[in-house]
This record gives sequence, structure tokens and C-alpha cells, in this order.
Amino acid sequence: MRALTGSFDNRLHEGNSESELSLADSATRFLRDRILDLTLSPGERLDEKMLLANYELSRTPLREAINRLMAEGLVESSKNRGVYVSSMDLESVLELLDAYVLSERMVASVCIMEEPGLLSELREIQRSFENAVDALDLLEVTEWNARFHCRIAEACDNRFIFRHAWHLHNLARRTSFYIYLRENREKGEFYVPSERIHGHHRRIIECISSRNRSNLIDSMTEHALVFRERLVVLVKGADLNLADFGLELAAAEPETA
Repeated sequence: MRALTGSFDNRLHEGNSESELSLADSATRFLRDRILDLTLSPGERLDEKMLLANYELSRTPLREAINRLMAEGLVESSKNRGVYVSSMDLESVLELLDAYVLSERMVASVCIMEEPGLLSELREIQRSFENAVDALDLLEVTEWNARFHCRIAEACDNRFIFRHAWHLHNLARRTSFYIYLRENREKGEFYVPSERIHGHHRRIIECISSRNRSNLIDSMTEHALVFRERLVVLVKGADLNLADFGLELAAAEPETA
């Protein structure tokens, strides 16, 4: 099984010693997860002393982790604010999801459906995804979903397409986590029934199995659009507190004539 970030991170950081890479990998994953599950909220300043004290991280791996997360777009820095978790206004989130839809169409258009091992790996990933959905393990849901889509992108056999897809899916995990969190905070369930979520992935697998390119493009596009529509539903909800996600209230207000 290919790790979603492992092989990609390793290619970006060739030349590091194995021990340095292992510690940096662990610190990167830990901080990434805390950003994705909103423990470290959008716009929050990442004070080195606080991180070292609260999360039992070593200074060198921590600094390497922050550098990697800056490259991923999850962390930013400025002269006045220092290092902080990337904020997300509504416009940026919608732009991300628009790019996500286009990327999925591109991947569906060029992926090599006949690639050996692709189907068996997608089915294995899907089983883990369904287990995470059934357990309402929101962070695991976002990870296995990203693994599913990045595995298809990897089958394009084009490192630039793969890196582009990986970057978008990695960023989209925070939006996805927020959507799942808001949907099940009160209901204890997802706004979109789990069977429909599973059904999209199963249909994508079936399209690849039958080598039906046209249906694959349609299925992956529909799946991506549902993701965008779920966010829109939440934004329109009366009980939605946009500040929970670092979204600017003004950005959600309709324009006046």
C-alpha cells in the first residue's frame, strides 16, 4: 500500500539521514493532523516554544515540519505575524473546490485504467474508507478519501499531475473535515448518507474496472461537485458559525444592487 504522503515527502526531501527523515516525518504528520482537525485553528500563530512545550516535539524536526507545511500551503509566514496556520476565507475555499473539480476531471481523462494493481489497491483503500465513515472517525475519513483519489492520480503516470492532485487533496482535507464535523455535530450522522458517499467511490471503481472513460469522467466530476455543494449547504445554514472555520462573514453576504 502506498502512503498518501510518505513517498511524496520522501522524494521532496532526498538526502536527509534516515533518522532525521523519520523524526521530521512524524512531526510533519502530527502538526498536519492538528491543522486538519482544527486543533490548530486557521490564522493561529505557531509559537515555537508553545509547540515544543505542548506537543513534546524536538526543535529541529519541528522546524523542518513547519517548512514542509509551508510548502504544502497549510502554514504561512509574514514579517508582522510570524508563522501561522493558513487562514481560509470563503472565497479561497470555493476557489480551492473549483480547482478540485477540474483536477478530478483531468485525472479521470488521462489515468491509466489498465495499470496493474490499481483496482485491488482502490478496493483495499475503499474498505478502510468505509470503516472510517461507519466509525465517524472524521480525520481518518479525510485521509482515506485523499488516498483513494491520489491513487487514481498516481495512475496517470505523470508526476506533475500527481503532485497537483496531491496538493489539492491535502488542502481540501481541512475543508472536508470541517464539513463532516458540522454535519455530524448535532445529528451524529453525515448530511449526505454514508451509503451515497460509499456509492460514489464504488461507481468510480466500477468505471475503472469496465474501462469506461466517459462514465469515469462523469462519476468523478459528480463526486467532486457533491463535495462543493455540501459546503454551500452549510454556508446557507442559519446555525453555521463561519468563524469556526476562519471564514469571513462579509464574504458570505449577498451583493446588493
